[in-house]
Amino acid sequence: MIKRGDERARRLAQLKKEATRRDFDRHVSVLKDVASLPPELQSSAVTEQTAGLSIHTLLSFPPQVHRGWEYIPRQGLVFTPGGVIHLLASIWPGQGPEITRLDGQDLLYLHATLLLLYGRLEIVARGDGRPTHLDMEFNTVAWSYLSPPLQRLLLNAREARGAVLAQAMFSAGIQQAYAQLPLKFANGLKIYGLLPGEQVEELVFQPGIWKQRFLILQRPVAANVLLLLTSNYLVVIQEDLKVRQGWILSYLPRAGIQAIGARPGESQEEVIVWLKRGEQTAEYTLALTAATTAAWRTAWTRHGGQWWQNPPAG
Repeated sequence: MIKRGDERARRLAQLKKEATRRDFDRHVSVLKDVASLPPELQSSAVTEQTAGLSIHTLLSFPPQVHRGWEYIPRQGLVFTPGGVIHLLASIWPGQGPEITRLDGQDLLYLHATLLLLYGRLEIVARGDGRPTHLDMEFNTVAWSYLSPPLQRLLLNAREARGAVLAQAMFSAGIQQAYAQLPLKFANGLKIYGLLPGEQVEELVFQPGIWKQRFLILQRPVAANVLLLLTSNYLVVIQEDLKVRQGWILSYLPRAGIQAIGARPGESQEEVIVWLKRGEQTAEYTLALTAATTAAWRTAWTRHGGQWWQNPPAG
């Protein structure tokens, strides 16, 4: 049933008021089985989707108000050995949750934003006829619960050659580049950049750029960005242009990368990664300076990667 705009606005106002009460539960819950899910995350469709699955991790996220005004209904994540199911509760009583399901082996990219207490998880994978998009916002306090199952999901996207685990963290010649990284990004590489068994084959760091404004003011025009090419992934670790307290993380399986290219921009270039799984395609974009783009192009093509000036046909 389609609800009128004014009715929806009243319902959201009521839910926001409930979610901001002092006694309201704001913590993620780790559950044992699907039957333990809150009622608003239960439905016959959920039962059908999860029937017979071995569940590694089951998380329930309470309703929240993000950025002061945006209401996020209760959510659930069901991690299985090969994939993940996202459940998003309806704002209307009696309606079942929205269900998004994807498999790690179909992964195109995973993008995680962790800024102060604000978190956002975006996963794009090959789906039924078209790419599947999983998009959820959460409180970053829950990241310690999310990180291990997401890492397992990423490892499911590793191609066959990844079965041979690397013995060293860096390939030849990369150690010196690592030693020159700012401390925050050196730690970020170890914590977020390297998945188990991976080795860093290429490393390019872009230091942030600030532009003078008036006499004493400066504004950021380019963020700190670390690009990594590991055994099976392209990994991007960056800061937000305005909020430096946190991370923005992206993981792209090399098996799904068709090519990389760049388009000129006003102050930076738009780097595009063209992705493909089967007949389904997606794009991942990133803003980089011309110098960083050139350095990454050299690193990428050195390992046989394709660099295209125009989008691939079809």
